[in-house]
Order: sequence, then structure tokens, then C-alpha cells
Amino acid sequence: MAWTPRILIVDDEPGFNQSLKISLSEKKYEILQARCGLEACGLISRQRFDLVLLDLVLPDMSGLEVMERIKRHSPRIKIIAMTGFSSTESAIQCLRGGAYDYLRKPFELEEMQQRVGNALEQMRLEKEKELISHELTESESRYQYLVQNSPDIIYTLDPRGAFTFLSGSAQSILNLSLDSLLGKDYSVILHPEDVEKAVHTFNERRTASRNGKNLELRLTTILPEQFVLVELRAKGLYDLPPQDPHKSFLGTYGVLRDITKNKQTEEELNLQRAYFQQLFENSPEGIAILDNSDRIISVNKGFEKLFQFSIEEIKGRRINDLIVPQELMDEANNLSQVTQSMGIVQKETSRRRKDGSRVEVSILGYPILHHQEQVGIFGIYSDIAQHKRWESQLQKTLEKLRKAMGATIHAIASTVEARDPYTAGHQQRVANLARAIGQEMGLSLEIIDGIRMAGAIHDLGKINVPAEILSKPGRITDIEFSLIKTHPKTAYDILKEIEFPWPVAAIVFQHHEKLDGSGYPLGLKGAQIMLEGRILTVADVVEAIASHRPYRPALGIDRALSEISEKRGSLYDPSVVDACKKLFQENRFSFELDASG
Repeated sequence: MAWTPRILIVDDEPGFNQSLKISLSEKKYEILQARCGLEACGLISRQRFDLVLLDLVLPDMSGLEVMERIKRHSPRIKIIAMTGFSSTESAIQCLRGGAYDYLRKPFELEEMQQRVGNALEQMRLEKEKELISHELTESESRYQYLVQNSPDIIYTLDPRGAFTFLSGSAQSILNLSLDSLLGKDYSVILHPEDVEKAVHTFNERRTASRNGKNLELRLTTILPEQFVLVELRAKGLYDLPPQDPHKSFLGTYGVLRDITKNKQTEEELNLQRAYFQQLFENSPEGIAILDNSDRIISVNKGFEKLFQFSIEEIKGRRINDLIVPQELMDEANNLSQVTQSMGIVQKETSRRRKDGSRVEVSILGYPILHHQEQVGIFGIYSDIAQHKRWESQLQKTLEKLRKAMGATIHAIASTVEARDPYTAGHQQRVANLARAIGQEMGLSLEIIDGIRMAGAIHDLGKINVPAEILSKPGRITDIEFSLIKTHPKTAYDILKEIEFPWPVAAIVFQHHEKLDGSGYPLGLKGAQIMLEGRILTVADVVEAIASHRPYRPALGIDRALSEISEKRGSLYDPSVVDACKKLFQENRFSFELDASG
């Protein structure tokens, strides 16, 4: 910003005053005028001035008194005294009073301009000096603040290697007071094993014209056997440029940065990297690391073994072009689109080896994220050919076991029906209806199979009831009925030791229980009866009423459905009743049409 000097002319002669103003205005100064001392002092108190042209003879007070007041208020103002009654003594008195210069009237205007210019130049230089001094003070203050508050240890050494300065961080890092270190040799803070290389570095700085490499050192702390790992950056101090052969070594200054935590973090990262690398390389699965365009960045040994490619052959190529059969390219491209959009894919499919042969694989693909942005893709390929063979073999074995179990169940059912020819086929028909009810209710295939198996042998316990009672054409006695009521318990005792994949024994045990607790043999109520037992109960009742019995003719399906409808919710489960009725009403089940096992 440009500086426009402001000048105050103090003189009581109007003509002289005006001539000075005109002359100085040519220099682009800002000029104000006063005709007496009081007016001048008033202007000085209210405004800023750089220079005062002061007549020593004024009407109201002496110029020396005005000068004293001006200097008391604004010591930096330059004053040039003017008088027509001059003497050496008065000049000395003015200069002692604080005047910058002294002019004897009359004087040439050019001389006055010269004197004014000199005074203002002096004022400008003083302003610049003050500004520079202020900036230096501020800079030094900032420097001192930064040094003292730096997290690093900043230090200087004299030519012998003794500390001449240490920043405040030395105390917090080493837990040692600065006073205990100043004047001491730098080796006092070094780990004994690091002294030699530190001495070598210090001696290098005596003659080296360039900075040496950073050095890692261990510093001792106040705690025994504990050390701080630091990175040293040091530079020699010389009285002449480092390249000058006549230079003298004044010492060194340097920075010690605490890298203990950084080093620990680095070691942890290296360890994690080693873990990952070993996991990656030694994984039995084939692993490929891809960029976001499905181009191969790296593969592990498992991948090379599975697909017969080496990393040198395939690095930078699109993985789908290498291992995907042509007819599966659309499938593979769809999987790629999902993973490229930060999705996860899992797929069992077929892929191609280098020699063209096929391999059955399970693929797991998921994005690699860094700072919540996708930077690549992991593709993990598992050879499932052996798994598929085992799975197929297991399925065949299970099918054989299922057939064997079915044959066993059929044999057991046939044994019962051989003793009760009048109810031949009853168990199988109940099993078929129970299975259909379970399907109508949307039960799982596993539960439905259990219900069907239990239904096929639910009357197994009648093997312990005399055949004469079972085939008796007339009404049976209470004693005979009590014998019949034992058959669920007898069946349970026989079946409970057999390891079925379903709770067959429990289902059979409950197939005569009723919701209100009036059933047998345990008198269970409501939810105490398992769902499979409630289904078997309804199927058993419907089949028994609809079919012929030794003691009565068949009553028909309508009578059977009427029975379960009337006692829906009291004896029989409502949802089971509804499913059963719907099957018959929509002609989707009949005992005659559904005679298969």
C-alpha cells in the first residue's frame, strides 16, 4: 500500500504559510496548516502526521513548548524548526528538544524541500525498520512455538557433541528433564549398541558437504530396559559454505522423530501381509486376484494346479477368455457383472483347463474394497468333482436305505394285517391320506415322509392283541377294548429303539390322542400332541369310518367327513380337518385312486 506523507505547517504569517503549502504540494504530500500553538496541538491530538514544519515564534506560546507537547504525544513525528532569529544556541536547543532539523529564515524553497525530503525518507526507513523488526519478532515467536511444540526432538550440538539446545518434546519422549541433558554428550541418550553408528554419523557431519542418509537409533528412557526408536536427520553447521575447504565446524543440528509406533504398525502390517501371502499361496483352493475389468493380477499355486496355467502365461488377460467354455460365456459374464458392481456370487458350474478338459468347480467371487471403493475382485475356485462323486454315491446309498426301510416298514405292516385280515390295507390307506393332508398343509418333504412312515405301521401294537378280539364280528366288551387301547403303547415300546430319521415312535404313540384330552393312552391335550400325531389321528378316523369293519359295514366318506367336521376344534385339529375335507371335496384324493405306497 502506497504511503502518502502528512505534513503540518505551523506559522502565523499567512503569506509565508501559503508559499510553503504550494511548494510542498508539488511533491504530492498531504498538507495541513495551523497559525498558533494551540491549534497545532489540537490537530496533532486528533490526526496522524509524519512531519511538522514549526515556527519557533508563535503568538500564543513558544515553538519549543509546542515541540515538547508534540513529542510528548507523538514521539516519532519528525519536526523541522524554523526561525528568523537564529543563533547557534537556539539551534542546539531545538535539536535537544527533539527537532530533526533546523531552518533559518529566510531560506530557499528548494532547500526546504530537500530538508523535508530527508526527514520523510528517514521516517520511511524507520517505518520499514520497525515493520521488519516486528515481522522478525513474529517469525521468531512462531519458530520458537513450532520448535518447542514439535512432536519431534529438535536439537543442536557443539563441536564436541554436547547438547546446546533441546526442544520440549525431548522431555515427554524420554521422560528426562532438559536441564539434565544440556551440556551433556549426545551419547547419554543412546542405546549402548547404537553409539558407534551415531559417532560415525556425527564425524561425517564434520567434513561432509552433503546431508547423509537418515539413521534409525534407539534412545534410552527413564524406565529401565525400555527404548524409543527414532529416525535421525542431522546436518553440520559451518562458518562458511560446506563446500568451502576453509570452513570451520560449529556443531550439528538435527531432528529425532519417534517412529516406535510406526515401526510396530509396520511390523504388524508385514506380519499380516506374510499371513495373507502364505494363506494365498498355500490355499488348496484356486485363487485369482482380478482388477475391475476381470484381468488377472495374480493367481496362487492352487489356481495354477487346477487350471494348468502359470501366472506368466495369463497375467493381464481376462479370466473368462481363459477358463470359460464357450457355451457358458453368458453365465460367466453375468457373474462378472455382479462382482464388478460390488456384489458377491456363488455358483457351481463347469470351467475349462489349459488342455481343454473340463473341471466341475464351485466359484465364490467377491469385491476387494479399499476406503469403501472397489479396487478389484477375489475369485476362489474349488474343485468339486470328487465332492460330486461322493454326493452321487451318498444319494444312491440313501436311496438304498430308504428302499430298505420302506421294505422293512411294509414287512412290519404286513405282519399286523396278516393277523387282522378284516382291516387289511387300513394302515397303508391311512398313511396315504396322512401324506396328502401334510402336502395340502404345505409341510416339508421331511415331515411328510415321517408321517407316511408312521401311518404305515401305526397299528403295529395290535400284534399284542388276540386275533379273536381283532376279528370279532359283534360288539366287544370293555375288557376287550382296554386290551385294544394298549396297542399305541406296545407299538411305541417296539419302535422307540429303532433309529428312524423321523420321530416315528412318538407319532404312533399319539395317534389316538384328542385335543380335549379324551384320547388315549396318555390323555394329552392341544399343543401337547405333536402336529404329525394330530394329522394321523384325523386320517385314521376318516379311513376307519369310511371302510368296512368286522362289527359293522362301511359308513362311507360322507359320514367320515361329517364326523370330523362336527368335532372340529374339540377333538380334531381345525387346520388338519380343513385340509382333509378340501382334498375330498375337490376330488383330489380318494382311497380307491390313491392306493400306491
